[in-house]
Amino acid sequence: MRKRVIPCIFLKNGMIIRSEGFKIHKIIGNPINQVKRFSDWAVDEIIYIDITTYGEYHNKRSDHKIKIEDNKIKLLQEISKNVFVPLGFGGGIRSINDIRDYLQNGADKVVLNSILYHKSEMVQEAAGIFGSQALVGMVDYKDGYVYFENGKLKSEYLVEDWCKRIIEFGIGEIILHDISRDGKGEGYDVETISQIVNSSNIPIIGLGGAGDYFDLVECFKNANPSGLGIGNLLHFKEHSYYYAKQLLLKSKIDVRKEWGVF
Repeated sequence: MRKRVIPCIFLKNGMIIRSEGFKIHKIIGNPINQVKRFSDWAVDEIIYIDITTYGEYHNKRSDHKIKIEDNKIKLLQEISKNVFVPLGFGGGIRSINDIRDYLQNGADKVVLNSILYHKSEMVQEAAGIFGSQALVGMVDYKDGYVYFENGKLKSEYLVEDWCKRIIEFGIGEIILHDISRDGKGEGYDVETISQIVNSSNIPIIGLGGAGDYFDLVECFKNANPSGLGIGNLLHFKEHSYYYAKQLLLKSKIDVRKEWGVF
């Protein structure tokens, strides 16, 4: 399969945020506006992760003309109306019904994190109901250890051990998210990504640290993941997706050549 470049967008209280150190969150935009841009660009795939703590879905800023829906499912429905590529959505999932709600309201894949740690048997049941292809495991880590609850809960698991464990649960894909690199633009954790790619039999996506298009080239060449997620790079550089794909093609990385309107 061709390598994927995937916009990974974090949401809080219904708005897109720029995250730094997985602690500092700055509102930077409206998800409805942004998803229309991504669709115009014909991106490979889109992943939205909602990190809202209390589920407050309201627009606190008056400079956005498009109304933000007042709950997560309504927001997902609105986003999915404007998406014509595979859509992943995650955050706040605590039950099989939550997974079902996401899949029935526009998500092609559901991204799981803390439920993997707290309710592993439920995840195995969900894999039997919805299929592994519908379940993505988000592995937040730093300093070699896996974290949960938006990076607040350090677990006893090392990254490689945890990835092997959730593959046994029936997860169909893993996003490796180095939260220590979040928002810093220092490049991907090539060593860990390469380690997990070589020890896994499912697609691995690297996330965290992209500050320049060359970071993607380096990681694809040296770690060989199935895809790479980008976040802040998309928000602050004009036509960033187009230029990223152009450089990857010039660097002989096998990515999809077709793009939308720029």
